[in-house]
Formats: sequence, C-alpha cells, structure tokens
Amino acid sequence: MRSVWLWIWCGVMTSLWWPADAVVGGNPASPPEPDAAVVFVQKYGRSSRIEGIKDPKLGYYTFFGIRYAEPPVGPRRFQRPVRRILAGELTASKPCSACPQPRLMNIFGNEDCLCLNVFSPKMPGDEKGSPVVFFIHGGNYRTGSAHPYGGKHLVQADTIVVVAQYRLGSLGFITNGRKDASGNAGMFDLHAAMSWVKDYIQFFGGDPTKVIIMGQGSGASAASMLSLSPEDRSSKGVAALSGAPLSPGAVRTSPEKHAEDLAARTNCPSKPVERLALCLRALPVEKIIKADQDSNVDFTTQNFLDEVAGRSGTGARVEGKDDYRALPILVEEMPANSLKKKRQHAPLLTGVTSAETSRAVFGKYSNFLKKQLEEVSDFIKKDIIGGLQTVVTDVEGLILSSLKLDQVQKVFPLGDFYQSYSAIRNQSVQNTISSIDGLTKIVEATGDALFNFPAYQSVKEWATGAPSYLYSFEFVGNLTKGSHFLPGVILAENNEENEDAKKSNIKGPAHGDELAYLFDPLDEDGNSIEKDEISFTDAHVRKSFVGMIAKFAHSLHPLGTKKESKFPDLLPFSKDNDQYIKIDSDISLGQNFRYCQMGLWGNMAERTSGEFCKKLFDGLLKLPTTLLKPVTGNGVVPNLLNNPIDNQAPLVSLVPRQPRPPKNNNTPTVLNIPFRGLQ
Repeated sequence: MRSVWLWIWCGVMTSLWWPADAVVGGNPASPPEPDAAVVFVQKYGRSSRIEGIKDPKLGYYTFFGIRYAEPPVGPRRFQRPVRRILAGELTASKPCSACPQPRLMNIFGNEDCLCLNVFSPKMPGDEKGSPVVFFIHGGNYRTGSAHPYGGKHLVQADTIVVVAQYRLGSLGFITNGRKDASGNAGMFDLHAAMSWVKDYIQFFGGDPTKVIIMGQGSGASAASMLSLSPEDRSSKGVAALSGAPLSPGAVRTSPEKHAEDLAARTNCPSKPVERLALCLRALPVEKIIKADQDSNVDFTTQNFLDEVAGRSGTGARVEGKDDYRALPILVEEMPANSLKKKRQHAPLLTGVTSAETSRAVFGKYSNFLKKQLEEVSDFIKKDIIGGLQTVVTDVEGLILSSLKLDQVQKVFPLGDFYQSYSAIRNQSVQNTISSIDGLTKIVEATGDALFNFPAYQSVKEWATGAPSYLYSFEFVGNLTKGSHFLPGVILAENNEENEDAKKSNIKGPAHGDELAYLFDPLDEDGNSIEKDEISFTDAHVRKSFVGMIAKFAHSLHPLGTKKESKFPDLLPFSKDNDQYIKIDSDISLGQNFRYCQMGLWGNMAERTSGEFCKKLFDGLLKLPTTLLKPVTGNGVVPNLLNNPIDNQAPLVSLVPRQPRPPKNNNTPTVLNIPFRGLQ
C-alpha cells in the first residue's frame, strides 16, 4: 500500500515540475515546428498547450477564443465570474460566440462567451516582452463583441493586443442597488480578463508590467473606471476613445428602475431581489434579451438624447464603499470623486471624433427631428439644448462650477449659440429653421455636450494626478465604418446614402469611424473583410494613428521605477495648456480645444466673458445673413483676435473666415513624433 502512495506522490510531483513542453494533460505533447503558433504554459500547478494561427505573410500570431472564466450559466447567471486556469490542450483557431445581445430584431450570441483573443508579434524568448493593449469594445453596455477587432496593425508596432468579451445588458449589469445584488457582473468579467493577462501574457510574448487599458465608447468609460478602481493593480496607462469617466453614459444613476422594468416585462417579481434573481435565472436567455430590447422604442426627444448619450438601458453602476464584509467592489464611488482624490496613477490618452453624433442625427431619429424642427418653435434652443443641459448637470462632477448653467450663461445662452446661425439663415418661418441646417446644429450641440466636453473635463481633471493627453480624430477616409465594429449602436449606424447628410455641411468622422484605422476589421470567423489595397492617404493615417497608440504603450514604465513615463515630444494637457493632437491627413498640434464651446458648457465665466468669446457671440447676433456661409473651423474660435487655432473639427462654421494672422501665430504645429513606426 505504501508503494502505491509513493507512486502517486511521484506522479503528482512530476506533473508539477516537469517542463510544460513535455507533458500536457498527462500525455506527451507534440513538439511544435520552429516559430509555430504554439504556446506552452505552466502555472498554478497546471500545464497547458495552446495552438493558434500564424499569419503566413506578416508572421504574427493569433489565438482566438481563449476562455478566461467559466460559462456564466445556470446558478452562475448574474454572478461574478469564476476564473478559469489554463490546463490541457487547447485549440485557439476560431473565435468563440459573442455574448447574448439583440441583432436586427433577433437574438445573437451565447452565454458561454467569456473569452478573449490574443494577437502577438512574437513568441516568448530571451528578449523582453512587448507592451500590451487590453481592449474593451463599446456598444453602450448592450451590444458588441471581440469578433471585429483584429490586431494586425498594432502587432507590427511590437505591441500585443488582447480583446476581451464581457456580459452585456441585464445579463451583465442587472441590480437592485443593494450589495446582495450589486450588479456590475460585466465589469467583473473585464477585471477577471485583466487578471488573466497579468497571469498569462508572458507566455504569449507580453510584458505583464506594461499593460494599458484601451476602450471605445462605453468601453472607454469602463477602461477609465477600472483604472480608477481600488482593485486595479495592473494597468499602467489608459487610452479612452470617444468615451471618458465623466461621460453621461459611464454609470447608471437609477439601476433599480431598470430592474423593476425588467421584472414587469418578464412577469417576474421585483421584490424581494432574491425572488427576482431566481425567476430570471429560470428564464430562457432569449426572453431576457427581448425584454431589454423592448425597453426603449418610442420616438421622443428624451429617448433620442438618452440613446445618443449612451444612457439607455442598464449599465455600470456605483456600488458604494467597501465594508470588507463581502467580496471586493470595483466602482466604489462616482468617477468624479475618484478623480478629485487623485487616485489615478496611470497616464491618460483620450479623444473624440469630430462628428461623433452625425450618424445618429441623420439616421434613426432623422425624420422625427426634422418634423420637430419644422413644427416646434425654438426646438433646438428649448428642447435639444434644454435636454442636454439636464443631461450634463446630471453627471456628478462634470460641471465644476458651484453655479448652475442657467445662472452663469448671461453673457450668451447656450441655446442662442447653437440656434443663431441657422435661425438667421432661414427667415422664411419665424423662430424655425431649415431641417438640414437644424440637423447639422444638433450634431454640433450633441457632440459638444456628450463627447467633447466630457473628454475635455476628464482630461483636465485627470491631469492633476497624472500626465494626460487629448486628441481629435478628424480624417474622413474610405476604410470600414463604425457600423461594422459597433452593430446596433445608433451613433455608428450606416447611413452613407442619406440625402440630408450629403446636403449638410458636416465634414468629419462619426462615432466609431476611427476604429478601422486602428484595427483590422474581421468577420465572425476571424477573417479580414478589408480589401488588400487601400489608398495611400488611408494607409498613411492608419500608420500615424496606430503609431500614436503604440508609442503611448511603449512610453510607459512600470510603477515603482524612477523613470518618468513620457509621451514623445508632447507636453501633457493642463489648465494652462489646452494642447491637443489633431489627427487628419497629417498629425498636428492644436491649442485651446473648442475654446468658447467648452467655456459655455463648463461655466467658465472668465472665458465666456472675455473679449475673445464676446466678439464671437456678438458676431453671431450682428452678422447679416449674406455674410453667414459655411467655412472650415466648426466655430471653435474664429480668427477675430489673431487666433492661434484654425481648421479645428471641420463641421460647419458659425462666422465667416477672417484674414489669417501671421503664419507663426496661426498654423498648427506639425508633429515630429515618429508615430509611423517605432524607431
């Protein structure tokens, strides 16, 4: 008997200490070919052999569908994820299913969806590991997957890309507002995926001490909040694309109401919460997704603003202070409070596209908005701007002034600012404006209130605790549009053939249009859908944008080192230096990002009452109709006072072009950063 136990003990010790490339799952592993897409892992007493795909042309490695957590099904539905340890032989050549979500009036995906994709430029060796970009897809916490995001371009800049999936809609964020059902399961999914990266990325050629979190839209807000969380111990930088911690859709302030609505639509009891959870766990997943889908169907101004702001349905929430009696929490307080405490230790790179909301305005709600513009007096001033003011003031910490918007805007009210130009142009109907001009102004107003201003304030506050950088993506090219990456998101809706949009003066990329300049667009099987050849300008901008993100990742240093993390050649954003990166056919530096608009939304009396903005406001009211015509510049700050800003965010201008000041005072500085390649 003793000899039997001795043999068992020897077998256990052998499995723990024997090289991972020799034994996998108790059987001899096949030796891989040189440079094959095979990874050997030995950690936590387990061995694993993972076989992926090597690109035959570029030589990078792809590993699809690696599960980082157990399937959240049955009693695990709505619960925090149970992490999965790598073990045995795994084939990582096909993406896993997307998480359940609505898609074209149907239900798409599977609950067994907690997996990630890894794109690596090299296999592990003696050299130092590559920096890692951990990407979180957008979709307003309701739609999206890892499927469309190929890492081909970033890996060529010696950067590993990890794209993780997480539970969406009520499956990922249902809560009653209490700690016994705190919600945020989707956020904990992402936290578990980040822990997986920390544990395993070294086996894929990555450096676990140089990980940045990057997200787009709601994914950008989630990335920011994860970095601010007391539970974050791995991120060394944050890249937030078209989303920010202070975005209106970052957190939900009334999650209990959604739980009650969901209970009513599924015929489940809303109280006590234990009965609601038991009832929902017993339902087919299709019924829960259908109930989520039916929650916002009416065409109203409020629903339009909520959808564009990303506030519809359920999403991340503040869980409250950790009482150390239960499991740890992720979102302890409102993001604004975390920013004020200067908890942030990681540098921030955030930005927007120059026409974020154009596809939403000229898409799903186009006919509704045109009808309102034609029939409702002062629709933009009262309904749109009034509604946006409510949205902005609802975001805790977004407006730093102690005064309310309506108390400060005596110099020039917001409604007048966005309505004046179009109202003056169209004098046929008193106090109404043409539909196309009106839609254009709604694009500008919603873009400023819901994207530009939150990004501006977020980077401004973040800069008090860590280096921060702001960019504006303004290039309009011919690559895959945002609708491929963000299905079901009205901000990215494909309306290329919309006649009103063609007639408008909008010139700028919409929400998600920048993604094709960073990722290789893939189909659901992991195959690229992009044409082999693209234009020289598209390729040039892609190299610049990819290079910027890669440079940001490579410029960071692990915490605790004496080296200072620097983004090459750029001064960080500060209250005295509103410097931003302008990404167009070339990359240049701009100053004073949307100076007067940010002053209006931010209650910056010293700015709006200053001579510069007052001249702009006076010009809007006094200029005759014949002088008002579309020009470049998007009304940022006209060249009235030797303005150092020009051609910023080209939508449509509010005032005519003024004579250019001397070139050295007006022309944006072209960056000498080698963004097009790591040198």
